[in-house]
Amino acid sequence: MGGKTDLERVVAYIPAERKRELEEWAETDERSVSWLVAKLIDKALQERRQQPSNSKSLLHQ
Repeated sequence: MGGKTDLERVVAYIPAERKRELEEWAETDERSVSWLVAKLIDKALQERRQQPSNSKSLLHQ
């Protein structure tokens, strides 16, 4: 597993319970946590692009 990739690395700090939930979800889908988080980010960015420009911040929800 592993190898060279053109992908960038992102580090995030989350509560242990959230990490466990992500691990369980990834295991259920037979994927890695990294793959799952990348897909969640892709989905969030897609949704953000579709919102009106004045409401694009997660911090205001």
